[in-house]
Amino acid sequence: MDREKLEQDLRNHFSAEVKEAEPSRDWWHNAIARINESKHRSRWFGFMPKRRLAWVLVPVLVLLVGGTVYGASSLLSELFQKHAPQIEEAGLAQELDLSQTINGITVSLERVYADSNVVLVGFTVSGPDARYQPEVGELFTADGQNLPAMIGVGSRSKAIMGNWNSSELAMIYTFDTSSLKDVPSELSLILEADVADLPIIGESQTLAGPFRFEFDVPFHAGKSIDIGQTVEAAGVPVTLEQVVISPWGARAVLQLPNGDKYMPIVSFNLPNGDSVNGVFSKHMETAIVQYFTGDFTGQAGVWTMIVSELVSVDTTQQRLAGPWVFHFDVP
Repeated sequence: MDREKLEQDLRNHFSAEVKEAEPSRDWWHNAIARINESKHRSRWFGFMPKRRLAWVLVPVLVLLVGGTVYGASSLLSELFQKHAPQIEEAGLAQELDLSQTINGITVSLERVYADSNVVLVGFTVSGPDARYQPEVGELFTADGQNLPAMIGVGSRSKAIMGNWNSSELAMIYTFDTSSLKDVPSELSLILEADVADLPIIGESQTLAGPFRFEFDVPFHAGKSIDIGQTVEAAGVPVTLEQVVISPWGARAVLQLPNGDKYMPIVSFNLPNGDSVNGVFSKHMETAIVQYFTGDFTGQAGVWTMIVSELVSVDTTQQRLAGPWVFHFDVP
C-alpha cells in the first residue's frame, strides 16, 4: 500500500469516528492519572485538537488535526488559558521573546512560570515542509540541578489535511520543582530540546537541535504542610506525608505498601466546600505524588483528602476499595 493511499484510508477511518469519540473530562483525568514517571526520554505530549476527533490512536491524532490558522502566540495563549487558567488570569506568567533557528526550524520561547510545584515553559515551533514534534526537553537550574519533565500539551495552528507545509506548533512543557529548596524570588533556568519529525509510519528522526535557552523567571513560593498521617482500609495502610500548595495547584505525597503496583484515585474537599479531583500522578522512588490543578492558596482551614480506591497499574486492573480519609489544617 503506498503512502498516499494509507494516509487517505486513515483520514477516512477517523473521520467516521469523529462524531462518536470525544472523551469526557473524567476520562481524560483518569487516563492522565495512570501515566507513570518515565525513566527515559519519551514522547508523552498530549496534542489538544481544534475540532472533535477520535482519540483512539494517539500517534495518528496530530496527523488528523485540521485546525483554523491562528498566530503562534494566540495558540500559546489558548493553551495557557485552557491548561493553567489560574496562572493566565492572575497574570503570573513571564513573557519572553527568545528565538533560535536551526536547519530552517525556529523555536521561540515565549512564556514561562515557576512555583513550588512546577515550571511551565511555553514555546512555539515553526518552519517549512515538516510535521514537527518536540522531543522531551531537559530543564536545568543555573547551578546544574535537573528538573524532571512531567507532562506536555500542544496544539497545531496549521495542519490542513493533505498539506503539511509551514506547520506551526505551540507547546507547554511541565517540569517538577519539588527538589528545589530555599529558592530565591527569581529562578535562573536553562532549557534544551530537539525537534523531530512526526512520521505516519516508523521512527521519527531529529530534524534540528539542541535548541538552548537561558532565562530568568519569577518564583512563586507556596505553602508546604508536613502531615504524616496514616490511615488503614482494605487491610492496606496509606500515609499522607506532605501537601504543597502553590498558585498553579497542589501536590500530595503518599506512601503505601507496594506503591509501584497501585495508583490512587484521589480528591480534595476544600474549606469553601468545593471538591477537586487529582489530575495526574507519578511514581517516585519511595512515594506516589498526586497533582491537583487550581489556585487553592486562599483556602485556609481544614482540608480533607480522600483516597477512594487503589487501582492496580498492571493488566489485572485490580481495585481496592477504600476510602482512606485524611484531615489536616492549612494556615
